[in-house]
Amino acid sequence: MGFLPGVGTPELIIVAVIALLLFGKNLPNVARNAGKSFSEFKKGISGFQDEIHKASRDVEKKITYSPPPSKSTDEDRPKPMEKDISNDDDFSAPKFDVG
Repeated sequence: MGFLPGVGTPELIIVAVIALLLFGKNLPNVARNAGKSFSEFKKGISGFQDEIHKASRDVEKKITYSPPPSKSTDEDRPKPMEKDISNDDDFSAPKFDVG
């Protein structure tokens, strides 16, 4: 049996015999109640985990929240710079006097 390391078939048989001696005819009811208790425990743990995840998502939203951009008008936008009208098209390499 791989689900319980160190517990083999002989150990499980001993536990089953002890359970039969202790509970006798009530063993099905005991097993049923134990199963219900275990499922309620799992539901409780799941609810707790859901609350933790919800709280962490809320904190994450607060940290990463950025307000939506406001609607801007033409007056709010920066105006483009006026272009310098100098004669940039006549650029030439510097000339050196060799003499």
